[in-house]
Amino acid sequence: MTVTTSTVCEHFPTLTGRQAPHLQWREAGSSTHGEKASTLATRMGSRPMPWQDTALDAILAKNENGEWTHPDCCIICPRQNGKSLILSLRILYGLLVLGETIVFTAQRWTTAEDIYKRTYELLSKRPSLVARVKNTTRSQGRGVIEMKSGNKVVFTTRSQDAGRGLTKLDLVIFDEAYNLTEGEMTALGPAQLAADDPQTIYTSSAVNQEDQANGQVLASIRQRGMDREPEMYFAEFMAPDELDRLDEETWKYANPSYGVIQTAKKIRKLMRGMNTVKGRKNFDVDMLGRGDWPVEATGEVEVIIDPDVWGAMASTTTTLGKRVALAVDMSPDRKWISIAAAARTADGRTHVEVGYHAAPNSGAVKLLLSLVERWDPCALVMDRQSPAYSLHPDLVTAGIEPEVTSAAQIVQACGGFYDDAVAGLLAHTGDPLLTAALEGASKRELTGGGWAWDRKANMTISPLVAATLAHWALKVFDVQKPPPAAPAFEATSSGSDEFDVLSAAF
Repeated sequence: MTVTTSTVCEHFPTLTGRQAPHLQWREAGSSTHGEKASTLATRMGSRPMPWQDTALDAILAKNENGEWTHPDCCIICPRQNGKSLILSLRILYGLLVLGETIVFTAQRWTTAEDIYKRTYELLSKRPSLVARVKNTTRSQGRGVIEMKSGNKVVFTTRSQDAGRGLTKLDLVIFDEAYNLTEGEMTALGPAQLAADDPQTIYTSSAVNQEDQANGQVLASIRQRGMDREPEMYFAEFMAPDELDRLDEETWKYANPSYGVIQTAKKIRKLMRGMNTVKGRKNFDVDMLGRGDWPVEATGEVEVIIDPDVWGAMASTTTTLGKRVALAVDMSPDRKWISIAAAARTADGRTHVEVGYHAAPNSGAVKLLLSLVERWDPCALVMDRQSPAYSLHPDLVTAGIEPEVTSAAQIVQACGGFYDDAVAGLLAHTGDPLLTAALEGASKRELTGGGWAWDRKANMTISPLVAATLAHWALKVFDVQKPPPAAPAFEATSSGSDEFDVLSAAF
């Protein structure tokens, strides 16, 4: 292949790195915000390099409806090329111009702290901007810049409670995404649902699956970019395998900041660790962007519930009882919300059905309220760890207190659903949504024993999770009252109509 790395840049005369990503996918959108962000950066004394400018423009692009052209953005680039400046500038533009509330997360506090320092350092170069800051705090594991306008940015290490105290997140940034987990993404998802037009940015160097066990999440996001998923910006800087790792032109091809940040002297120093197979691999991953990406297994896939057993329970003529239980779940990527119901059948089984499955919108709470009013269910259930939990405050405000499951109850729910399924004690309509969800589901073993539903690759299993929760809720909350026990001895009638307080129900 022909290698073209020469760069002519007035403001960076030593810049020789290739400015275009090896792989890129973006959609057309307005450059207004990108241009303003670049101007703001220059006024703060930190002019972006062309590749950084291009990335900032794509991230801040708006469509004709005034919404983000790319709600999801992913930049994969070799280490020490200046991804941090892109993120700092995006954060500052969100704080100062867009009035956003932002969370920046990283795998290590040293990374999050470094971005915190760089961002505030840029801000402090303009007294007029510092005057808009209300407060700054920094402690081990968490840094905050709070504006007088009420919005703020939190810099933190990733955890299940990274978004504590935040009810609405306009922007979430996952840096060092090579070690990002589904649980860490889900922890911040509910707060993003409350935003009018949320955006998520993933940045990372390439994954080396030998050292980074959680690389599957970033690999999945990368695949979405390679598949040219709509409404996603994807840029990957890397040198393809056919380029010689010893050739300086290869270094320039993979590193867009070559000549400014990366130099031949620095890279040759790193090459001294190439004496082993592992050393050469690390060099390829870290400096040339040649990831060792995990792939989905292609062998036999475990089937949790036999399709024939499941299909045999389908019926559209089942006679249902009057009492129902409702449950709601949302996919981890927040693209789907599912509402399911469960009811007893005349032949002693439990019927489950998905009544609603669509993209989340502001009408979800209203729909749940109307269903509760219409059916008076024995319970409305959601899982605390699900993005659907973001609906909880609005439901409580409306006068409905949903039942919220714990980890132990999730284990009970999944186990109970499975047991009834293999015993033929479930009923359903043959809905392809549920069938597809079952095909896309696997087991996730939990600490302390038991398991919960998990999804394969990018499969959507929210219909199955909602049906499982509804099934559990019916069993737990629609409890049949036993008939009163026969008296131990016959009472003697006195012929009096006096009220017997001992026989009165509470």
